[in-house]
Amino acid sequence: MKGRAYQLLSDFKLTLSGASAPFLMSRLILRARIIPDNITPEIDDPAIEKRLDEAIRALTAERNLAP
Repeated sequence: MKGRAYQLLSDFKLTLSGASAPFLMSRLILRARIIPDNITPEIDDPAIEKRLDEAIRALTAERNLAP
């Protein structure tokens, strides 16, 4: 779906706040192997979408398990 990677990234950024936000964004970049500035609404790459989705799910699960 065109723009899905952009939407995933945008939604993830909205969940970030506080001092941990840059750290979590860095972890997403490394885990998904992306360059956020290259993710635009015109991108239509299922591989990028899959990597982003998996990385976001993993990071969200880790955040939910943290004490």
